[in-house]
Amino acid sequence: MVDRYRRRVARTVIELSKDDPQLVKEVITQLRRKGEIEEGDLAYLERLADKWIRIAQENRQKGRR
Repeated sequence: MVDRYRRRVARTVIELSKDDPQLVKEVITQLRRKGEIEEGDLAYLERLADKWIRIAQENRQKGRR
């Protein structure tokens, strides 16, 4: 039961990083600032958000051409 819940949470968070990567990065930054997570925690999720931000920027640039 717990394993299924964790997978569902992970899937939701990954989807959120695609839908609103800026929000994900802001939340991670706030959690670090408050000391609730360590520097390396959620690094994978942060890299994933960076990837989607980069993709969105590239798509905007392609759309301007």
